[in-house]
Amino acid sequence: MTKALQDSSIGAWAVQRMPCLGAACTTLFAPTRAPEGAYLDLLPGLTAVTLALLTVSGLVLAVYYNPWHAFASIGFIRRGVHQGWLVQAYHATGTSMIFGLIYLTLLRAMLTRAYRAPGELVWLLGGKLYIILLLLGWLGFTLTGSLAGHVSLVVATSAAQALTSAPGAVARWIFGGPAGPGTLMRLEVLHVVLGGGAIIVLGLYGLARRAVRPPVEAGRGVAFFPYYAAQYGVALAVFGLIFTLFACFAPHAGQPALSAVPAAALASPAYVALPWYLAPLGAVADAVPGLGGGIIAVVAALAVLLALPWLDRSNGGRKGWLYGALIWLLALDVVGLGLARPGWLADLLVFWFFFHFLVLTPVVTAMEAP
Repeated sequence: MTKALQDSSIGAWAVQRMPCLGAACTTLFAPTRAPEGAYLDLLPGLTAVTLALLTVSGLVLAVYYNPWHAFASIGFIRRGVHQGWLVQAYHATGTSMIFGLIYLTLLRAMLTRAYRAPGELVWLLGGKLYIILLLLGWLGFTLTGSLAGHVSLVVATSAAQALTSAPGAVARWIFGGPAGPGTLMRLEVLHVVLGGGAIIVLGLYGLARRAVRPPVEAGRGVAFFPYYAAQYGVALAVFGLIFTLFACFAPHAGQPALSAVPAAALASPAYVALPWYLAPLGAVADAVPGLGGGIIAVVAALAVLLALPWLDRSNGGRKGWLYGALIWLLALDVVGLGLARPGWLADLLVFWFFFHFLVLTPVVTAMEAP
């Protein structure tokens, strides 16, 4: 297809003046892909589609959002803006869907050990994307102006300022004192900036993933179009159906009940739940006493996750069934962290999380024969 494009007069004119057109055609029509494709390979593509939807819906919401009257402005968007309820439902559902996709992506990489050489950079970029999405999700949660978001913002402000040196200085610079309308205005700007950062990291993740794709034997490759394009069509249809069901019938699924209550300066609930996608790390923070200790625990949990390529000591050995079983047990542990309230059970689940990465992973993988 690329040669035919170059042989035509119009094609030659376009390729000479826009070389990326020839590269795009090569990507779409050149037989460079393996004939065996898995639908789970499409998770990054679905993540890109969801991130694009979140960007568009977020820009629409930003036009009408008023940080000085955050909770009231969200209500105005739902009821006063034409189809505003649908845009807000798309944004809320897209947030849950993109976290579901990123959790599945990380789980699949662990099960297939795609993080091992030469996939370390892919794993690091995927982890960085997860961290940025966590920050974006938390910022969006606080920007609602709800009681749950307000309490979470106050706790985070106090925790960050309890730390010395750089974290405390950054907290004072961004939060600017007690949580209030001015703070929400600064966090809205940070939310937009981080959204652009997520797009860049996702693009780098796709390029790194493509660079480590195993070579295809001569004569056995297939083109993206129509073979993989058909798979993307089916995946998008199923994904769109699930997305529509949640957006129309359960747009606030997984959100805490206090998200429907406006913030009040004198209200201090005993326990405020986080959205389901933030709840596991929230349980890690609650398991460590002290405000600053919670932030350190969260940073440590993300650090051991990113360090997985170097904690795996198998050196390319065979994949044992025990390690795969431990990964599924870790997935159940993370689900339990999202459901458990502060207490001995949550502390036990947090202990198992770190024990899995720092002890079980090196020991079990080192036992595997090369």
